[in-house]
Amino acid sequence: MSKHAPFKLFRMDISYFSGKLESYLNYKEIPFEREEAHHTVLFDLFKKTGTMKVPAVKTSDGLWLKDSTPMLRWFEKEYPNNPVLPEDPALAFIALLVEDYGDEWLWRPAMWWRWMPKGSRRLMGYRIATEVLGSLPVPTFIAAPYFAWRQKKTWLDWDGMTKANHDQIRDMYTDQLAALEPIFKRQPYLLGSHPSVADYGYFASMFRHFGNDPESSIVMRQQAPAVYEWLSRMWYRTATDLGPEIQWQWPEGDDWGFILGDICKTYLPYLHQNALAFKAGKKRFDYAANGLELPSTVTTDYRVWCRQELQREYQRLSDQDRQRVDEFLAAHGGLAPLFADGEIDAGMDADLTIPFPEREPRSLLTLLKIWAFGTARNVPK
Repeated sequence: MSKHAPFKLFRMDISYFSGKLESYLNYKEIPFEREEAHHTVLFDLFKKTGTMKVPAVKTSDGLWLKDSTPMLRWFEKEYPNNPVLPEDPALAFIALLVEDYGDEWLWRPAMWWRWMPKGSRRLMGYRIATEVLGSLPVPTFIAAPYFAWRQKKTWLDWDGMTKANHDQIRDMYTDQLAALEPIFKRQPYLLGSHPSVADYGYFASMFRHFGNDPESSIVMRQQAPAVYEWLSRMWYRTATDLGPEIQWQWPEGDDWGFILGDICKTYLPYLHQNALAFKAGKKRFDYAANGLELPSTVTTDYRVWCRQELQREYQRLSDQDRQRVDEFLAAHGGLAPLFADGEIDAGMDADLTIPFPEREPRSLLTLLKIWAFGTARNVPK
């Protein structure tokens, strides 16, 4: 057991990344206590961590963890048994690449299926209002429509969605289901017998959004029951249940072709174009690659950091393992966009180094902006 245990997990049941981290902690059988993040907890998190975001974790010795991706890596060092990263360095890199794609690219269709269908938008607006506001004396009939409007505008209308690409964003979800269904019909997890970081990257959107939201969950149950079953395995199976003998598999086959092609031809060019916009000081940029255009989409410094991390992971590989990765991905478009224009520094390494003691809170003005308009896009999750 870690010297920092037990842990307190600050989470929300509606939260994309809360589900990812909670599933991981359950699987690894890491001791933790849940704390629901209503408004008073969120304000306290803002004071302690500098951001009003969940999940966040407090250690027994008063340190803090934030951002699901660094947290998984930190917990892996503290609890090395039953690893979620394959021993093969080349396959481990592929797993991290898939995790990042699942985390950061499926966010957009997850927002579409939560906030575009009217029934889902009304229900989820109500859920956010009741979960966040708690006992605050704000009428739900006012707060719920406001949160629904805010989320739709912030994550879709003001972030590159247009009439021209509306259907493409919607169909990102069903395209994923079509690729994932045959994989989960033949094996329990994405890379074999046990969950990997790739599974947790996908789980974030597939569980809290696609698998639970009213419209998208119907689609999943009807079109991809094996994916729906995988969500259950991810939520309740523990390392003890599955045993210590892990059999990893490379992501090969026609069904993987769509996913790997989308990573190389659509997502990695997005990371590249976003990094260039960040370097140029642009708050927005016009993304275009592989038949998809996102005009005036928001430049995100966190995803510049994600790109840096993938570049660093690749550089840590031996020459032989780099060659294996390159040869494996060549048929799907390759890694050229990941390295185009070199490394662009997001300037976020210090902020994402965990664990850390309590931090100086941001200004009251920043707090009020976050409360009124949502957590700033360029803040780690």
